[in-house]
Amino acid sequence: MATKTLNHNLEVYTIKSSDGKTQMSFVPAKGAAGNSFVVQHAGKERELLFIHDHFWDLNSPHLPGGWPFLFPICARIERDRVAGNYLYDGHLYNMPIHGIAAYFAWQVTDASKPDSITLQLTDTPKSRAQYPFSFKIELTYIITANQLICKQKYTNTGDKPLPYYAGFHPYFLTPQPGQGKEKVILDYQPVRHFQYNVRMTDLIGEQPLFKTPIAVTSPEIHEQLVLLGENKLLTLIYPDGLKMKMQVLGTSDKDLFSYAQVYSPDDQPFVCVEPWMSFPNALNTVSGVRWLKPQQCDEAELSLMVTT
Repeated sequence: MATKTLNHNLEVYTIKSSDGKTQMSFVPAKGAAGNSFVVQHAGKERELLFIHDHFWDLNSPHLPGGWPFLFPICARIERDRVAGNYLYDGHLYNMPIHGIAAYFAWQVTDASKPDSITLQLTDTPKSRAQYPFSFKIELTYIITANQLICKQKYTNTGDKPLPYYAGFHPYFLTPQPGQGKEKVILDYQPVRHFQYNVRMTDLIGEQPLFKTPIAVTSPEIHEQLVLLGENKLLTLIYPDGLKMKMQVLGTSDKDLFSYAQVYSPDDQPFVCVEPWMSFPNALNTVSGVRWLKPQQCDEAELSLMVTT
């Protein structure tokens, strides 16, 4: 079974590949975020995730670093210039950036195998005060040698249509800025490059596409949203030869995760390469929202392969 330990008085579940060389750890109480993803590179253990100092603080209002999951929205929402507000059925609601899933405790529903874990989030009175819908999310993570898979299932457990757009927000560790981060390269194939308003709450147009591969420190991609074409592959290439190839495909709709955003602050040793289902403020614009009928579900699979 998965290994359970305590860190900062929080339960941590670790899954390992059969050869013991690849492992990932999750903190259910912290939005089921991953806090460590370790592979073997050049004969040594290599940590792939960056975590913030506030990662272990359950009261922090910020994403923790590591491997957070986003639901029921990605990025910001805003209505009448009030951050977090959205209108549904004549009522105003408010959610933080990237939604609620990263701030709720998840349940471990299956940790019986050493190489996999299933984490589940369902609605509660507290969640319905911010997002008035009944839902169940199941994330099953599976580890093999130098590979991570996340099988996702999104279910509308209520009696009314459910709007949502989920995403992943991994914080991939890089060398320090000025000491090698600028040599980390992102390779992907955008087909559209969008332009935000000044508050980064809405799309107001498009911009010319940039050339790829591109350094993760390039201002051309920092906090920039793109639409991916048929090729959904996102590849990080490190100066020491390590490569990470990430892709998210829907089971019945391969284009379920068609958007990607990059977050790469110039003073921090990480880059976030974020596969999303949609764009900011889609819950207010309605266009871009994914709707699940009562008892309907969506399924998808994320794969991340590390080559050394």
